Amino acid sequence: MSEKMQCIKPFQPYILLQSENYQQIEKPYLGISHFYEFSISDVEQEIDAVPDGSVDLLFNIGSHKVQTYISGTVFHVKQWQMGEEHTCFGVRFQPGQGILPKEISRKMLVDQDILIDGNLFGADLEEQIAEARTLQERAIIFQNAYEKMAAKEREYNDKKNVEEFVRKRIYETVGTITMNQISEETNYSPCYIRRIFKQYHGISPKQFAQCIRFQNLLGMLNTYSERNEMVAQICGYYDEAHMMKEFKTNTGVTMEQYKKMMAQVQ
Repeated sequence: MSEKMQCIKPFQPYILLQSENYQQIEKPYLGISHFYEFSISDVEQEIDAVPDGSVDLLFNIGSHKVQTYISGTVFHVKQWQMGEEHTCFGVRFQPGQGILPKEISRKMLVDQDILIDGNLFGADLEEQIAEARTLQERAIIFQNAYEKMAAKEREYNDKKNVEEFVRKRIYETVGTITMNQISEETNYSPCYIRRIFKQYHGISPKQFAQCIRFQNLLGMLNTYSERNEMVAQICGYYDEAHMMKEFKTNTGVTMEQYKKMMAQVQ
C-alpha cells in the first residue's frame, strides 16, 4: 500500500517490571516494531505476557546453547516461556505484520510459546546472535538475515489487500470499528472478511481489534491522567466497568495497581 499505515506500538509492560537491564531499539521495518534485550537473574523468575496481537521471536542465550522461542498473542495475562538462560534477545513484530518462515503459521502461534530452530530465519543465526555482545550487534545480524528471508517469502495479492484494509481500519479506529462497518466499506461479507483475516493473523478481526483497543488503553495510561470514565469513552469501551473488567483480565491487576507498578520503572 502506498499510504503509510497508522500503527500502535505493541507494549509488554511485564518485561519492564519483571526483568533487569532492559534495552530497546525502535525499528519500524518490514513489519518489525522493535528489538529488545534483557536479563533474568533468577531462571525461575516468571515474566507475564499481555494481549498485543503481535508475534515475538525470543533468543534465550547461554554460554553453550541458544534456545529460540516464537510466541503469538495471548488473550489474557499469561506466563511467557523464556527458556533457562539469563540473557534474552527479542524481536517484536508489529501486530499482524512481519514475515515468518513457511514452516510457521500465525494460527499455530496463538496463545502459544513454541521452541523452534532459530536458524529458520537465517543460516547460523543462533550462533551469530550468541557471539554478538551488544543489542545493536544482534539487531543488525537479525535484520540482515531477515531481509534475505523476507525477499523470498513476501507475497501480495487480492486477499492481502483485504487483510491490509481491515487492519488499517482497525488501527485508525483503535479497535472500535465493527464487522458490519467493515463489511459495508469493503462490500465483502463478514464471513469472508473473517476467513481472510484469520489466514494472516490466526485470530479474528474482532479479537485483533480487542488487542489494539487494549494496547491503546495501555498507551493512554502511560501518558495521560484523565478520569477513568473519560478514558473508557476515548478507548471505545461501553463504560468504565467494562474497561476495568477487561483490564483486570488482560493484566491480572487493577488499573490503579498497574499505574503504581509502572511508576516504579518510569
